[in-house]
Amino acid sequence: MIVSKTRLVVVVACLFGLFSQGAGGSDGQGGNVDPQPPRYEVKLRLEEFSVLNSAALLGVRKYGGTADFSVALARDGNDVSWTIKINDPRLMEVWEYWMAEKTAELVNLLDFDNLNPTAKAALATVKSINGKMAQARANPIWDPVKISGSVIEKDGRWVIQNEQGEYLVTGNHHKSIETMKGKSVITTGLVKVANQIELTSFLEKKPNTLELFVMSQCPFAMNAEASIIDFLRDFSGDTKPSLEVRYIFYQRNEGGKTIIGSLHGEGEVQENLVQMIIRDMWPQFFLDYLLRRTQSDTPWDEVARTAGMSTEDIEHVKSTMKEGREALIQAEYDYATKSYQIYDGSPTYVWESERVADIRKVKAFNDLKFKSGTCSEK
Repeated sequence: MIVSKTRLVVVVACLFGLFSQGAGGSDGQGGNVDPQPPRYEVKLRLEEFSVLNSAALLGVRKYGGTADFSVALARDGNDVSWTIKINDPRLMEVWEYWMAEKTAELVNLLDFDNLNPTAKAALATVKSINGKMAQARANPIWDPVKISGSVIEKDGRWVIQNEQGEYLVTGNHHKSIETMKGKSVITTGLVKVANQIELTSFLEKKPNTLELFVMSQCPFAMNAEASIIDFLRDFSGDTKPSLEVRYIFYQRNEGGKTIIGSLHGEGEVQENLVQMIIRDMWPQFFLDYLLRRTQSDTPWDEVARTAGMSTEDIEHVKSTMKEGREALIQAEYDYATKSYQIYDGSPTYVWESERVADIRKVKAFNDLKFKSGTCSEK
């Protein structure tokens, strides 16, 4: 389709006028999650970025307004790529008109009967940019949001219900939510349409529960463990929080072989396993063992005995460590990484199934005091 220059100017002016006024939409009153506008990313070479930026510069000078976008540079092999990030869909449309004008400007300067290599390269660059812009516009990116609520079935469809309303569950994973019927969940997904969430993942919400992810020989984790255990034992609030301790492992592929380890070496891997087994099989001794372990560097079996475990119990821990090592580690690794994307950082706090930077910011733990710090590979 051929667009006259006059009509092109009118279209761009109208579109850019709308764009410059800012996006409309709901103000989110009542706590509802409004439909999220998409964003766009275009990865360019330097010469492509130069042309695209020039088109925007000419467009803003000609029509006024602003062009709000960000640029990120990154090494790409032996070269550098320029990634344009655009948050307003209307800017994408306006930019396509800017590029149309830039293309027309270039075409008018060329002698098609005598195209030299420079001219051919310029045409190829413009063609490449237009293709990348069209591809980006056809593949918008939505940022995921979280919605908490109860899973109910309504008219044969699954719905997340909370105080703000109801959200129909859609997407390729919508049937999997049926396993959570009647339970509280935290869902992650894309809200493209009002009162609908395109589900990507979900977790059962653990009310009033702190999950503490640690490396067993991390001094900051041990300090946090001791402080939290003492704090909860003396808790005087309305409802005492529950504490669940989880363990962080590293898993890598080296030479086609999966390597499992921990930041502080094999000794920490074994101590993680000891604590996991006691946690799962002798929960009545777990917190006492953990508290004693934070205060002692004697062999774990001696600490376990002082915590009340029998010789038979201790021997069973040893045999379980030997026979179930790989399965135990894999299950713990999968829980941390798949549920909360925790790969590093001890201690890491998860309150009611959501990660928090500092547990002392949570109301139930406002009075908790201990020295902060993190053990991390990075």
